Amino acid sequence: MTRITILLWWCLLAWPLRAQVVDTWAFSSPVVKEHALSVAAKIRCPQCQNQNLLESNAPVAITMRHEVFAMTEQGKTESEIMSFMTARYGNFVRYQPELAASTLILWGLPPLMLALIGFVLWRSRSKP
Repeated sequence: MTRITILLWWCLLAWPLRAQVVDTWAFSSPVVKEHALSVAAKIRCPQCQNQNLLESNAPVAITMRHEVFAMTEQGKTESEIMSFMTARYGNFVRYQPELAASTLILWGLPPLMLALIGFVLWRSRSKP
């Protein structure tokens, strides 16, 4: 056998042996588990492209997910957890950032653009 054939066979046989992170977390009750999962679903992974903490297997997402689970076990509310994550990782981790001076353009630009497009369409139709 040639080296290329051996390499191809090795790659073919090694492909199903990929390692994957298995996340096991023991919750104290089903209510706490549901609360933790709902909060983790509302936080974006800072490393991935538009995945929440439950969908991502990135190392930073696993760390953040464990922090959320631990804070939930401590009895923290959703707003306390979101505030902590925002303070630590920035507004990017929130799917719906709060209305603040720093996020005003994020919330104000879509309605402004819609109004501008409507005005342009209205003006172009009213001209003879």
